Amino acid sequence: MHRISKLAVLAVVGVVALTNVSWANAQSHYKLVKTIDLPGNGGHGDWVTFDPQTHTAWIVQSPDHNVVVIDADKLAIKAVIGGIEDGNGIAVGEKYAFVADATANKLVVIDKNSMKQIASVDTGGKKSDGVTIDTQSGNVFVANDESNTETVFEGEAPFKRIGNIALRPQPAKDGPDVNLYVPGLDRIYQPVDNVVDVIDPNSNQVVAVWDFNLKKAAKPMVYDSQARHLIIGSRDKKILIVDPDGTLISSIPFEGGDIDEISVDVAARKVFVGDKVGSAEVVDLDTKQVIDHLKTEKNSHTLSVDPATHRIFVYLDTSNKVGVFEPV
Repeated sequence: MHRISKLAVLAVVGVVALTNVSWANAQSHYKLVKTIDLPGNGGHGDWVTFDPQTHTAWIVQSPDHNVVVIDADKLAIKAVIGGIEDGNGIAVGEKYAFVADATANKLVVIDKNSMKQIASVDTGGKKSDGVTIDTQSGNVFVANDESNTETVFEGEAPFKRIGNIALRPQPAKDGPDVNLYVPGLDRIYQPVDNVVDVIDPNSNQVVAVWDFNLKKAAKPMVYDSQARHLIIGSRDKKILIVDPDGTLISSIPFEGGDIDEISVDVAARKVFVGDKVGSAEVVDLDTKQVIDHLKTEKNSHTLSVDPATHRIFVYLDTSNKVGVFEPV
């Protein structure tokens, strides 16, 4: 009897050991391959975006009034563009990068060839935040937090302001976050407080407001072009999977919750979540589960992915570095 109990204990220990090995393996899908030091002193920075055309990562280094461009092949700084008072959202098009300056309430335009500022245009709103580009018309849309509006600009010089959209709800508690234009759907998706405004960029009108009964803020989103789903972040500790008609397909819970930016690798079927808890969650789009965590640092909240190499660029804004992770 004693022998059987001992064998049973050994069997349980073996199961636990195997479970731990499985969990360890689940945590090792990505490795940190480089940490890139940034200029300046750091602090609470903001948005990261990836430009597949030039194979560069663009980082809005707001405390040091810079935009830093990282060469994704060399894993080194390619350019530093200064003179931006309080950079917030950024979108990169074919010729230009567009940066929202939250304090100056300007849309700053950077030429991708010269890596220099070529324009700074008044947004007409307060606390400019998210930026997205309508790739069909070329127009640029800027969300303004405090005025709860979306300003529309022409995407070519002189970058004229051509429209202003009142967002819903009115009034808003916190206002809009970072917006997303989806070419295949020809719509702009704009989180405002705990709902999502759907904007027709042809009429510059809010044509729908999606309410998923979130108690906390809806956050920026990405588009899964393979499954044709919008993937919406939220502060409700869940990620929403939504059809283009606004139907909620599923929600994926995760342990963190204080998220800001999410990035999608459609080919790899992964979503990466910038979370201030000190780790970035990795979500499998097919199983709809959190499968991995990338160790970052507390308050790090923005990241982007290179769809060619599947590397993830995480802005460690407090320590003023960029952590580069790649699949093992």
